Amino acid sequence: MKIPLFFNNTARSARAGRFRRWLDRHRDFFDVIEPESREDMLNHLVSQANSGAPAVAVAGGDGTLGIAARALCNTETVLAPFPAGTMNVFSREIGIRPDFDHALHILNTGRSKNVDLFAFNGQVFLQMAGIGADARAVELTTWEMKKKWKALAYVIAGARVCTEKQPHLTLTTDEGRVLEGRSIIFGNGRKYGGPLNFFAEADNSDGLLDAVVFRHSITSIIGEFLMAAVQGGFHSRRSGSFEYIRMTGGDRHLRRTGLLRTGRRLCRKRSGPHHPPRLAESVRPLKRSGETGLSDRSQEAPSSLTFSMKP
Repeated sequence: MKIPLFFNNTARSARAGRFRRWLDRHRDFFDVIEPESREDMLNHLVSQANSGAPAVAVAGGDGTLGIAARALCNTETVLAPFPAGTMNVFSREIGIRPDFDHALHILNTGRSKNVDLFAFNGQVFLQMAGIGADARAVELTTWEMKKKWKALAYVIAGARVCTEKQPHLTLTTDEGRVLEGRSIIFGNGRKYGGPLNFFAEADNSDGLLDAVVFRHSITSIIGEFLMAAVQGGFHSRRSGSFEYIRMTGGDRHLRRTGLLRTGRRLCRKRSGPHHPPRLAESVRPLKRSGETGLSDRSQEAPSSLTFSMKP
């Protein structure tokens, strides 16, 4: 039986081009679906899950996988990533090398794993999110920059952020802790923005969301990232101009000044019984928890997802 494979037909990255050529040699394995838009992809994925598809493959980067995660949350369908984006951080996190043959091998022989999902202002994310300097650098990184400079494009954008005024952020946890800083990054796994492990204590299946709150300016943030790169990441035992926290379920609220609105919900993790989305490392049927409409997923962050992973 052919596996449904979703591929963004407007993708312009070099890896997307290589995936197209690879796919031409492996079409016998897949029923290729090229959605016309984000909404089209969501609808097709929901249809696949509702029809009982045991697995779907999705070729793209972390953003594309986030769309797929939103659609497949709380279903039996396993998600099999093919790393065709620029950084492919989540695929690295679960042990899939930037090699399409390796991803196909995992799809055929690997095992599945449930992972947590979180939402940032209603946008589901699998691996990472940020607000402040980090988010601004991502915003400034254009496709043309990534095509020319690859991963270095984010460094160049970060240098531009150094010249801008930084917002003041206040993060309040469910336990009542109030943390203030200039930038905050959130990790659902160890990796952040590339192959290095920046969240030393993170585990994408432990029900916790890890966060690093940077207290000072962008220049000190850059220094902290360099230190983390050589010391195995950020963790709660290392001191510096940051604080590392691990948050449990519930609502977190973020207040920010300057250009950012106040009181917006940062993330929400559903409490009570749940059936997480799965990652495709193997095509294994999962117990169905009942149908969940797309409108429901857009209102509340799913708890987890099933993926296929490295054995």
